[in-house]
Amino acid sequence: MRDAFKGFYTHKENTIEQKWKNENTLFVFDANVLLNLYGYAKQTQNDFFKLLNKLDEKIWIPYHVALEYQTQRLPVIKREKAIFRKVNDFLRKIEAPFEKDLPELALQTRLPELHKNTETLQKEIKTAINKYEKSVARWDEKQPCVRSHDEIRDQLDDLFESKIGPKPKNQDWLDELYSEGKHRYESKTPPGFEDQNKDKSESPHFTYDGLFYEKKYGDLIVWKQIIDKAQSSHIKNLIFVSDDSKEDWWYILNSRGKKTIGPHADLQSEIYRETEIDVFHMYNTSEFLEKGKEILEISVHESSIQDASSHFQQAINYTIHARELNKSAQKLRDALNKAEDPWDRLFKQNQAFEVFEAARNFDQIYGKNNHWKKIIDFYKQNPDAANNQTNQRILELLRKSINDNKPEDDSSNENEDDDLEWMN
Repeated sequence: MRDAFKGFYTHKENTIEQKWKNENTLFVFDANVLLNLYGYAKQTQNDFFKLLNKLDEKIWIPYHVALEYQTQRLPVIKREKAIFRKVNDFLRKIEAPFEKDLPELALQTRLPELHKNTETLQKEIKTAINKYEKSVARWDEKQPCVRSHDEIRDQLDDLFESKIGPKPKNQDWLDELYSEGKHRYESKTPPGFEDQNKDKSESPHFTYDGLFYEKKYGDLIVWKQIIDKAQSSHIKNLIFVSDDSKEDWWYILNSRGKKTIGPHADLQSEIYRETEIDVFHMYNTSEFLEKGKEILEISVHESSIQDASSHFQQAINYTIHARELNKSAQKLRDALNKAEDPWDRLFKQNQAFEVFEAARNFDQIYGKNNHWKKIIDFYKQNPDAANNQTNQRILELLRKSINDNKPEDDSSNENEDDDLEWMN
C-alpha cells in the first residue's frame, strides 16, 4: 500500500539522515528562508551560512526564489529597520501620561506630597528610558538600512554562484502555468492556493526581464521549477527548506494545537509521480539547523535554532490571524452584495459593531481605507446614529485606527484630516 499512496507516508528519521550525506541529494531553499536572515541575530546568520558551506555543491535555488528574494529584499530590510522606530514610539507612550494626563489631575495643589512622589517616579522612569534608548541606538546602528552595503546578499551571491535554476522559457510557459494554477487553486491543489488574495493587493503582479508575473502563482512557479530540477537523472533525493507555514505546503493537524506532520500529501504524490526521486522531505529553517548540527556534526548554537524557531512560530500565528481576517472580510463582502443600500441597512439592523470589525479587517488585508470611509460618511449623514454607546465605541476605534495607520510624513491628505476633525 505504501507504493500506491506514497504521498501519505513520511520517511523514517534514519533514512533521511542517510540522505543528508548522499552525493545525489539536493537541498533547495525557499525565498522566505533567505529573507528571514535579515531578522535573525548575527550568530544565527553565521550558523546558517556555515551549514550551507558544509553542504557546498548540494545546495540550489529555483530562479523564481532568487527573483522573489531580489524583489523583496529592500522592503524586508526597511521593515526590520523600522522596528527601532517602533520601540522608540513605545517609549514615548510610556512617558506621555506624565506630560499630558497627570497634569490634568492638578495633583500639585490637591495632593502636594503625591505630586512630589509622581515627579520622583517620572525622573526614575525617564532615567531608565534614556539608558534603554542608548542600547536601542547601538542596535539600530548595527542594523543595515536600504542604502547600506548588504553583507548577507554578498554571502548568498557567493554560495549560490552557478547554483540557480534557469528563468522561465518564455511568457507562454508562464501563461500556461497561470491557467493551470487557476484550476489547481479552485480544487485546493497545493501549493499556493492560500495566496489567492494576492490578486486583490495593490500590486498583484510585476514584470522583470521581459516577463509578466502574477504574484498569487509565485509558489506554484517555484514548485514547477523544483520538479523540473528533480527530473535530472543524478538527483535521487530532494530536501526543501521553507518557512512558509501555510496549509498549502504542510499537512497540519489540529490536535491540542496546530501540529505540522510533514509535507502536504498532494505535493509528495506529485513530485514522486513526475520524477524518479526516492526521497522528498521538507524542513523549516529551525529544523534544518537542528538536523544539520546533529547529522553533519558541525557547531550550531542552540540560540540560533531557537531564533529561527521563534520566527517560524510567528509566521504560523500570522497565518492563523490572516485566515480569521479573510473570514471576516468575506462576511462583509457577502453582506454588501446582498443589500440594496448595504451600509444603511446593516447599521439600522444594529449590526454596526460587527460591520466595523469586518470593514477594518477587510482594509487590513487589502491595504485600503475605502470601507472605513464609508462608515464615516454614514455617520456624517446620520448624526443621530452616532449617539448610542455601541456606535460611540466604533467611532473611538475608528479614530484610533486612522491615527495608527497614517504615515508620519503624510501631511497632504486633507480628506483624512477632515474625517478626524469631524470625529473629534
